[in-house]
Amino acid sequence: MTTILLSAGDLSGERHAADLVHALRERMPGTRFVGMGGGAMAASGVELRVDQQELAVGGVFEVLRSLPRVASAWRAMRRCVSETRPDLVILVDSGGFNLPFARWLRRHSDAKILYYVAPQVWAWRPGRLRRLAARTDRIAVILPFEAAFYERHGVEVDFVGHPLFDHPDPGAGPGPAVDPASARASLGIPDHLGEGPFLGVFPGSRRNELDRHLPLQLDAFLRLRASEPGLGSLQALVGVAPNLDPDLARDVAGRRLEAAPDAIRFVHADDGRVLDACDVAVAKPGTITVELMQRHKPMVVIGRVHPLSAMIARRSLRVRWLSMPNLIAGAEIVPELLQHEATPDRITAALAPLFRSDGVARGRQVEALSRACLALEGPGAARRTAAIAEELLDTDPA
Repeated sequence: MTTILLSAGDLSGERHAADLVHALRERMPGTRFVGMGGGAMAASGVELRVDQQELAVGGVFEVLRSLPRVASAWRAMRRCVSETRPDLVILVDSGGFNLPFARWLRRHSDAKILYYVAPQVWAWRPGRLRRLAARTDRIAVILPFEAAFYERHGVEVDFVGHPLFDHPDPGAGPGPAVDPASARASLGIPDHLGEGPFLGVFPGSRRNELDRHLPLQLDAFLRLRASEPGLGSLQALVGVAPNLDPDLARDVAGRRLEAAPDAIRFVHADDGRVLDACDVAVAKPGTITVELMQRHKPMVVIGRVHPLSAMIARRSLRVRWLSMPNLIAGAEIVPELLQHEATPDRITAALAPLFRSDGVARGRQVEALSRACLALEGPGAARRTAAIAEELLDTDPA
């Protein structure tokens, strides 16, 4: 029996890995899948040896506090390789764990190695590029400018398209958009509130992101309600990642929830309804910004990490922006407020024009988001990556 080991250390990566498993099963029925992931991978039939929540922390300094859990995950994955002797290892995102893991695999396993959703070496720590190429047999990238970056540096990769576009989502991409009021009704929001306006609040899928972002986001929400004409009835939908407890999010919100208990809702949903339901969003950098871009939802991107993590990142960062819409467009089409710039006042000032009745700022951003979407490949990322995996398995050893 062919055995494929997958290693996905974060929420978005494990969803992409689950889709890939479904595509692989169609091509290679009877294949055994093992590894690290979460609920979506388990539902697709992967035998989980490590829960991805063990690695659900972002930032260089922040990871140091989680070293015991990371070390435990590392040992478990090494045992998994020894016990299952995989024919192919597919690494999905999570470069902080997966790049060192690839090095260990090269020394202790004969398995072919495919990296899907490759680390963002084009953004920071470009010195990882050669290590990535040396430790893998194939590299699948999901953004159009990534392929050009690798080509300039003499590394061959496969551009497979963005996996988010694999899903026929009625709220995303071309075609009629989902009526926000209908999405709100499906979330149980009363009819008298369903007309909006609504702010989508997306703090992130990691506990440290929740702690750093949610208070800032809700402070801005409360200031919008208090100071912006026409937004006195503004409602907030906090999108709580499925790997986080909504009660934890309520605890982090604290006094902000007490200030407007009937205007802040915590939605534990990952099916797109919360994105469809909002008029404007405030989100952390990451996959969520692509999901919002798919729906042409105006947004402001904010981010904070530990000061030491920020200092390290600044020394190695090679891009002007962190949000995917800006990177894909090659221009700042959505406001980014990072580190000391991410204050309630500045977030409020950036959000307010996107709600105003003249619609100028909103229309300009929606049009730019629509153009950026055209740069991404259509559906088929999982199918194309599954074909690469099958090619690797069919390749005779040198």
